[in-house]
Amino acid sequence: NLLIKDYGLNLTEQIISSDCENTFIRFNSGIDGENYLTKRNINYQITPFSDTFLVKNFKMDEDFKKGIYTFQSIGSVAICNMVGIGKRLLDCCSAPGGKSVFLSDKFDSVVSFELHSHRAELIKSYVKRMGKTNVEVFVKDSSILDTNYVESFDTILCDAPCSGTGVIKDNPDIKLNRDSNSIKELNAVQFAILNNVKNYLKKGGTLCYSTCSILKDENDKIIDKFLKENKNFKVLEVNSELPHIKTEYGLSFMPHISMQAGFYFCKLKRVD
Repeated sequence: NLLIKDYGLNLTEQIISSDCENTFIRFNSGIDGENYLTKRNINYQITPFSDTFLVKNFKMDEDFKKGIYTFQSIGSVAICNMVGIGKRLLDCCSAPGGKSVFLSDKFDSVVSFELHSHRAELIKSYVKRMGKTNVEVFVKDSSILDTNYVESFDTILCDAPCSGTGVIKDNPDIKLNRDSNSIKELNAVQFAILNNVKNYLKKGGTLCYSTCSILKDENDKIIDKFLKENKNFKVLEVNSELPHIKTEYGLSFMPHISMQAGFYFCKLKRVD
């Protein structure tokens, strides 16, 4: 019903009926992924991103442990490519660590916040496996102000906790474990995190907001509320090679057109 409200019956039917299983692998920096796959006679499809491939019946081997490649959704890769490049990045909801690891190749340093200690250990393990040395991981609640980080970052990625409605194929329990009250609770958390981490951004810096949801309540509506309460931020135009739908404030990747990805992304700039 929420999807019909947001997109109409026709588009909702297309979204829900899009149901194929895709596995994506992303190769570490410096690795020629296409050559790697071709030499091993592994069937693959190219994606809009030169380091990421759709593979069928791919089995993890020792090269995974060596950090030659990793498994990462195409939506996550698209988001990282829109975040851009820079000096110091905060990934404020970072477990299991895929975005922090990828963005460590695009930024001089990355700080990763994670609420739960056991999930922070997952990030550290991921960072180590992929051979990155410029990522720091901290157990921290991103919805609560830490004055030590005020105006410390050029770029912030807020990949907020969400309903996961864009990745139901990978997490089918969402159909059973989410309801309308879940969305309202998540909305409060999403806004609290976004409205807090803005304080960690330098003047002129960029604040990126993303979810793996396709519901407007978790995406454009959060941004709309944020902009009304924070007049010193403006929306930046973004684009992606991965097919998407433009929204009022950002982009929505939809399962039926975006290689099964269901994500949202918006980039804001602090203008004062």
